[in-house]
Amino acid sequence: MELPEPFALVGMVIFSTFGVWAIKEGRREANIKQLLLGIALLVYSYMTSDPWIVWGVGIALMVAVFKVRD
Repeated sequence: MELPEPFALVGMVIFSTFGVWAIKEGRREANIKQLLLGIALLVYSYMTSDPWIVWGVGIALMVAVFKVRD
């Protein structure tokens, strides 16, 4: 197994950290959509190694988390 590119690796760390936060907030607020989006943020980056996909999907999921919170 080879390591992903540094740009993708940074995105994985950032979005996984944000995913943990979204899961905690989703559980605290009993918001199932936010909880599921947090899980998606944790898991999706390990399915791909293309940095543009990691960043594109990550940003889209982060926007979705904030839309669900409102």
